[in-house]
Amino acid sequence: MLYAQVSPEAFDELTQEMKQTKDARWYRRLKIIHVSSKLTPVPQLADLFDLSEATIRDYIKKYNHAGLEGLRRQYGTGASVKISLKKAEWEELLHRSPSQFDKLATAARNWTQELLVDYFRLYYGIMVTQQAISASLKRRKIRWNRGKLKVTSPDPLYTVKRERVEELKQKAETQTLSSHDAPEADLSAPPKRAKLVFFDITDLHWCPDLGNSYVDQGTQLSVESPGTDNPWNALLGSLIYPDGEGLYTIHARKRHQEVRAHLELLIESDPETFWLVIMDNASAHTTPKLDAFWEQYTDHICPVFLPTYSPHLNLIERLWRFMRGQMTRNQFYQSLKEQVEAIVDWLKTVPLSRFCSLMGIDEALFSFV
Repeated sequence: MLYAQVSPEAFDELTQEMKQTKDARWYRRLKIIHVSSKLTPVPQLADLFDLSEATIRDYIKKYNHAGLEGLRRQYGTGASVKISLKKAEWEELLHRSPSQFDKLATAARNWTQELLVDYFRLYYGIMVTQQAISASLKRRKIRWNRGKLKVTSPDPLYTVKRERVEELKQKAETQTLSSHDAPEADLSAPPKRAKLVFFDITDLHWCPDLGNSYVDQGTQLSVESPGTDNPWNALLGSLIYPDGEGLYTIHARKRHQEVRAHLELLIESDPETFWLVIMDNASAHTTPKLDAFWEQYTDHICPVFLPTYSPHLNLIERLWRFMRGQMTRNQFYQSLKEQVEAIVDWLKTVPLSRFCSLMGIDEALFSFV
């Protein structure tokens, strides 16, 4: 259940604010947090205050994220707030990296509308919506274009494999996953507690990934490049579903040897757990050279192969795409080592709410009382 998390110090601040305010709407918000902190369920709060459950949850999440300041966000008299930046000022801002602004506390290298909302709140003291930002950019002919991916799998067992993945995800969510869910499990043996993992490999090239960005209409963004020198590393990742934890390793290559080394580390991280590893059909994953590994660790790990050409079913692909948008798209680092270190640091700080969004699960499932 979702409840307001109010510390003793914050409770005193909340009580004092309730005593001082003369604004009835603001008092109602404060009272909702006050009552929720006493472990009153959201449906009951909705009945008490004659509001929708979605609104109650929104207030509680805002308070849990940023206290009274977060609860006060987007709370005003209703008067519209205009963005006063001229075109040249917009261009200067968008050409800088969000990571250069200390108050944003982000490692992102590219702007999103969400980050721009935070920027205007922290540096201009005004609350604007993402729609207002989009309209302001459009009026100044600074456009954002986004591509669309379409995936079609020729795998004749596509439906069967997809339903299999969905079944494993549901069992992982309900914590009923066990070693007996492996395709060739020995049902006569006692079941072991199991975890579901989405595994994949992505390349980290020194040469930046090119992608869409805010630019003046009719111009093109120029991104620094190392030229013909383009060393790379392989980032191997195992994303545990649904809690968002993971194991990530950097390698010079992406052969079956690196896959085996990574999976052995995964097993060593929790030897008492049985691992169901969802992966695609890359040659380094399906090679017969890994048969000895699967046989050696048959009591600890089992692969679950996706349909061919179905990256949308591998949830870690969403993390890679988000990582590139934040860290490598249109961004040049002085060395490959610097790039790798920045990405490793970024992986350590991705908030749980973002993992929940990437994995398509409700963050409320992870609320602590």
